[in-house]
Amino acid sequence: MKKTTYFLIALLLCAAFVGTASAWNSNSETNINPSGNLMPGDSVSATMTIKILQDSTVYRINMYTDLTSAVWTGSLASTDGTPITEFPAGKRYIDGYPLTKLPQDTVLTIYLDGKVPDNTAGSEITVITVEEVSSSESVISTYSSKKQMVYNPDDVPKQIDEVGKAIDELDSQITELSKQGVDVAAAIFKLETARNDLKAADDHRTDVATASKEIISASAALGDAAKEMVNAALVKTKSNLDAIEQNIANLNAKGGWSTDNRVILLSNSKQTAQNVYNTAKAAYDASTSSVSATTTRTQSIEALNSSVSTLETSNTLWEEAQKSPLAAIGPYAMYIVIGVVAVIVIIGAIMVIRRRNENDWDELG
Repeated sequence: MKKTTYFLIALLLCAAFVGTASAWNSNSETNINPSGNLMPGDSVSATMTIKILQDSTVYRINMYTDLTSAVWTGSLASTDGTPITEFPAGKRYIDGYPLTKLPQDTVLTIYLDGKVPDNTAGSEITVITVEEVSSSESVISTYSSKKQMVYNPDDVPKQIDEVGKAIDELDSQITELSKQGVDVAAAIFKLETARNDLKAADDHRTDVATASKEIISASAALGDAAKEMVNAALVKTKSNLDAIEQNIANLNAKGGWSTDNRVILLSNSKQTAQNVYNTAKAAYDASTSSVSATTTRTQSIEALNSSVSTLETSNTLWEEAQKSPLAAIGPYAMYIVIGVVAVIVIIGAIMVIRRRNENDWDELG
């Protein structure tokens, strides 16, 4: 249960201050041990210092914690470290010392000891929260320590399984990209790092803290591997698009090919692939250090596949344009050849008929 302790701090407001002047500044410092992730039942200690300004108005300071069996203590000292008084453990209020009319700025140090509740496993807790409340019960300012994760031993096997499946899925995608000529060396290196970290987690299943730490490392390496894969796919896609552009330029330079419907369709397909690439590249550039979004990975693969199929079509057309000795006259060469042959046949037929007619006249002559 959340424990609440009230420190009653009464300070006199001088004439130079009006309204609801703050009794402590925003430069409060908190040290928590342990500072990282926690385990159910862990003992936790926290120390917080609050600077109380001279002649501030009367306020109450409320303290809260998610720890159980919480014990609060405190001490008051001048800003140069000279002790003024201490407040014993077990007290709900600071008492036994007149905190009003303090002649100088002072520093209140709050000490907290407690344990992580068992029922917080798998969730985040806040070790210490401090509120400054006015005499009218209005909250003037609040400070909370950074939330800390509490490991859940029951989550470890499930997390290992989930990260393992994610590694296998990414591995499959990387393999497919490799088949398409993508340089995936960097992605493979990061993926192997993730595998090794996950194996270390699996080897320490009974040591929840160590296993959880290795799972976090594996997840981070997995994210790096995904980012490297996406980048490699985009690099290859850009290379393919450049090659397609060159093929289109070569085809347009061939007589007659620029008006061929297949070349026109190729130009449209290239623009479609370019648009998909632009979308994927923008998503990658806008991403954080880890490309965890499945959408970004899907977009990069879609862009690559689109560029690959379009490049194959452009290569086929360019090879066709280069094969025929009549390539210079374009894709209509076949029809021209047929026309020429037809003309030759017709001319030949006419000549034969004329020769026969001449022979017939000679015989009659």
